[in-house]
Amino acid sequence: MPGLNIVHLAFSGARGTRVSLGFEPGLNLVFGASNTGKSFAYKSMDAALGASTRLPDIKERGSFDRLWLAINVLDEDMTLCRGLAGGPISLFSGRVSQPPPNTANTASRTLRAKHNSSDSDNVSRFLLDKIGLDAKQIATKAAGTKRSLSFRDIIRFCMVDETSIQSETSPALSGQRDSMQAERRVFHLLLTGNDDSAVREVVSQKDFKRSKSAKIEIVSELIAAIDTSLNNDYPDATELGVKNESLEAEYNFMQAKLETTQGSANALLSEKRAVLKELSQKRDRLDEVRLNLERFALLQDIYVSDIERLEALEEAGFLLTLGSDRDCPLCGASPSVQKHAHGLEEIALIRGAAEAEIRKINQQKTDLADTIQQLRAEGVTLLSTLPALDTKLKDIDVRLEALAPAINEENRRLTELLATRDRIKHGLALLEQRAALEARRDILKSTKSDKLDESLRLGLSAAPLHEFETAVSETLKAWRFPGNCHVSFDEETFDLKIDGKHRRDNGKGVRAITHAAFKVALLLHCQRKSLPHPGFLVLDTPLLTYRDPLSSRYGELSPDEKEIASLSLKDYFFQHLSSIGHGSQFIVFENVDPPANIDRMGLVHRFSGSSASGRFGLFPRV
Repeated sequence: MPGLNIVHLAFSGARGTRVSLGFEPGLNLVFGASNTGKSFAYKSMDAALGASTRLPDIKERGSFDRLWLAINVLDEDMTLCRGLAGGPISLFSGRVSQPPPNTANTASRTLRAKHNSSDSDNVSRFLLDKIGLDAKQIATKAAGTKRSLSFRDIIRFCMVDETSIQSETSPALSGQRDSMQAERRVFHLLLTGNDDSAVREVVSQKDFKRSKSAKIEIVSELIAAIDTSLNNDYPDATELGVKNESLEAEYNFMQAKLETTQGSANALLSEKRAVLKELSQKRDRLDEVRLNLERFALLQDIYVSDIERLEALEEAGFLLTLGSDRDCPLCGASPSVQKHAHGLEEIALIRGAAEAEIRKINQQKTDLADTIQQLRAEGVTLLSTLPALDTKLKDIDVRLEALAPAINEENRRLTELLATRDRIKHGLALLEQRAALEARRDILKSTKSDKLDESLRLGLSAAPLHEFETAVSETLKAWRFPGNCHVSFDEETFDLKIDGKHRRDNGKGVRAITHAAFKVALLLHCQRKSLPHPGFLVLDTPLLTYRDPLSSRYGELSPDEKEIASLSLKDYFFQHLSSIGHGSQFIVFENVDPPANIDRMGLVHRFSGSSASGRFGLFPRV
C-alpha cells in the first residue's frame, strides 16, 4: 500500500525570512538541547496535517507567518501550507518552502482542516485517499453506531508526542472515555484492513425500551384520534361496508344512465353540426349563383353590343363595294383602267372577318344562355331545400331542449352520490387505518431487542493480533530489550504485557520505549500484510530512559529504567530503525546524545542551543 514521506518542514515570513528542516526516507534524527524548537517542529507537522491545537507562541516564530510541509506520495511531491495562526490549508504541487511569485505556481486546492465525510476538500480526506483509507467507517459504540474515519483517528499511530509516549494509557488510545470504542476500532482497522461498514447497528436495551414505549404511545394517540373522528362523524361506522356496496351499485347505475342520455345529446349535437354545415354550404352556393347570374347578364349585354358593332362594320363594307364595276363618276374612266382595286380587296377581307366574328359571338351568346338557364335552375333547387333544413334544425333544438332537464337531474344526483360515496370511503379508510395501527401496536408490543454484537466489544481477531504481538516481540529483541520479550496483548487494558508485566506498570522511560515498539511494530505489520498505513512514524523522546536525572524535569530513574539505561538499547534502537527504513520513514526527536556513528544510519539535525556552534535550533536565536 502507498505511504507518505515527509520531505521538509519549512517556515516563511512576509519579509522573505525562511528556515527549513529537511527529511529523507528511512531514519531521521533531530536532537539537541532543550528549548531549541524540537517540540515546535513536531507540533507544526501536526498542524499541517490538520491539528486544531494552536501552535505555541514562542518569540522565535515572530518573523514567520506560514509553515510548509512537503510530502511525497508514489514519487509525487506536494506541499501543504498553513498559516501559523491556523485556518485552511493550501495545497501546492512540488516542493515549496515560500510563497511563489505571481507568475509561478499557485495553490491548486484549498483544504479545510476539519474532516467532512461529504466534502472531499479537506486535508483529512485528502490524506486518507493517498494512503487508501478514504470512505472507511468505524463503529463509535458497542451498539454499532458508525461514523466516517478521519485522519485525526490515524494520527496517533504515526505521530507520538512527548506526553503520550510516556503515558500509562495504551498506545492505541487517547485516554478519553467517550472515544475509547472508536479508537479500538481504528486499531482494528489498521491491524486487519477491515473497517466497520458491514457492522449492523443495534439499539441498546435501555434505548430500545424507551423507543418502543414512545412508538407505542404515538400509535395509541393516533388510534385515539381516529376513534374520536369516527364517533363524531360516523356513529354507524359498523354499517359503512354495507352502505358502500349499495351506494356503489346506485352510483354505477346513475353513471350508466347519464352516459346513455349524454350519448343521445351528443348524437343530436353531431347531427345539428352536420345540418348547420350543409345549410351554410347551400346558402354560400346560392349567393355564388346569384353573383354569377349578375355577371353573366352584363356579359350578354357586351355580346349584343359587339354584334351590333360588327354588323355595322360589315354593312359599311358591303356598301363600299357596290358600283365598283361602273365608270368613275369623276373622270368617266371605265373599271378596266381604274388604279385603286386593291382598296376594295381589303374592304372585302374586313367584311369576311366581321362576319366570322359575328358567328363566333353568336355561338358564345348561345352557350352563355344555356349556362344562365342552368344556374337559374340550380338557384331554384337551392332555395327549395333551405326551408327543409331550417325545419330540421329547429327539430333538433327542440329535442336537445327536451333532453337538458334529464341531463341536469342525472348530473345533480350523480354529484350527490359521489359526495356521499367519498364520505363513506373516508370512513372506511379510517377503519382500515385504525386496524393497521392496531396491528402495528401489537407488533411493537411483541418486538424484542437484538443482542449487542459481542465481537464489537472484544474487537480483535486472534490471527492478526498474534502476528502483531510477534512483530512487537521481534522489535524489542532487535533493540536488546531485557528479558525474554514475550509479548501478549491484553484486551482489557488494550495494551501490551511484556514477560507477563503490564506495560503501564513500568517507569516513564520504559513506557516510552515500549510505546515506540508498539508503533514501530504496527508499521512493520502493515507493511508485511500490505495494509494501509501513513508510512511514516514521528516519535518525540522515545529514549527518555537515558535522561540525565539531575537536569531532566522527569526526575530520578526507576529501577527498571536504570536497568535499560545500563544497556546499549539506545544504539540498537537506531540501528534497527535504520535497517528497516526501506519503504518507510522514521523521524525521532530526542534530547539524549545519539550513538557515535549515527551519521551513517540516517539524516541527523543537531540543535546546539548555541549561536557559536552549528545550528542553534529550528529558528535562529532571537
